[in-house]
Amino acid sequence: MKKVLGLAAAGLLAAGAAQAGTLTVANSDIVLYGGVSASYDWQDNDLGDFRNNDNFHVSTFAIGLMKKADANSPIGFNAAFASFTVPTLVASSSVINTPDANGNTLIKWGKTTDFKPWLAYVTIAPVEGLSIDAGLLWNKFGEAPLTILNRHYTRGILFTGHPVLYAGARANYDAGIVQVYAGYNQGGGLRQGTYTVGTTPVSYNISDAFEAGISFNLSDFVGFGSKVGLHTYNEAAGRNLYVLCTSVDFGIVKTGIEVDYTTLDDAVKRSNATATKAPFGYDANADDSAWGVALNIDIDLLDAQIANVTFPIRIEYVDNGNSTDDIGSGIYLTGKNSAWSFTITPTWKPTKNTFARLEAAYITTDKKVFVDDTGNDKDSRTVLAFEAGFLF
Repeated sequence: MKKVLGLAAAGLLAAGAAQAGTLTVANSDIVLYGGVSASYDWQDNDLGDFRNNDNFHVSTFAIGLMKKADANSPIGFNAAFASFTVPTLVASSSVINTPDANGNTLIKWGKTTDFKPWLAYVTIAPVEGLSIDAGLLWNKFGEAPLTILNRHYTRGILFTGHPVLYAGARANYDAGIVQVYAGYNQGGGLRQGTYTVGTTPVSYNISDAFEAGISFNLSDFVGFGSKVGLHTYNEAAGRNLYVLCTSVDFGIVKTGIEVDYTTLDDAVKRSNATATKAPFGYDANADDSAWGVALNIDIDLLDAQIANVTFPIRIEYVDNGNSTDDIGSGIYLTGKNSAWSFTITPTWKPTKNTFARLEAAYITTDKKVFVDDTGNDKDSRTVLAFEAGFLF
């Protein structure tokens, strides 16, 4: 749940550290980690342009090395090469990875199925509690890019409104009961490039963005309460995200909530007549904001030592704003007005570093943004999937 809510630091290490091996290189201990997973999924339709009904995938192949920075060795690093799919409730991995006529994809950094660095940064820790990361970074909030780091096979609606990953620098400070961070980056993530889906532009063409956040346990201040994370991510001439994450552990049942609120800068508002670069074109009556909420529930029989099984559930609702056409604000790709989703992913974990899971996911939208295999527009989408994986 912590990885889903972003209360822990993003990175492949979050999944592999428990089983990772240690290499000694140049008198330094370096952690080797990674994972492999294979999957099969079926969909009844897709976003904008229909792809195959069913697909087999090598959904993840990732291998990384990491050396933590500490008082004895103040410079460290974390780097991982990976090839992976990005199935989401809104669009299949094929839609996200298919280049437009100019060779661009929904993720500016490129096709996720290309084996290359997808996480790579150097850490400098000059004093205790302070660290500075520079390189290719991931969000501090929301779901992770790789399926094996999430409790669900598909990524949710809120994920599709996040930048996900970017090249830049971030300063982190751990004050004990409070952790804070701030950073600057030059984009590179989901919907941060210049590309089209069909004939529709859906990019923000980001070159600069700023991020900041704080996390703490409310019980440390008032004697009771949950873990809380507050995050903001502001793109120059793009989106401005404000995110609240909170989680509570009830033992067998773990719950978490993520609330996102997003606004658009003047340069990309659909209602701004001078916004020649506005995604989706001009609509005088289009909203310039959207919001969404995700409720995560995990019935965890494994931690309770009852059975090696967990039952993660994700319920989402988004309001994408209004317009005279069917697009709304354009912040989410769900069309105007509202959308909601339900996902359940029964998961068997025979060992700490292996898993097999089934998933049933459903999303419904107020507008028909999906297309089936006969070319008919649809206002709902169903995904069924199986995935098995090994972490090391």
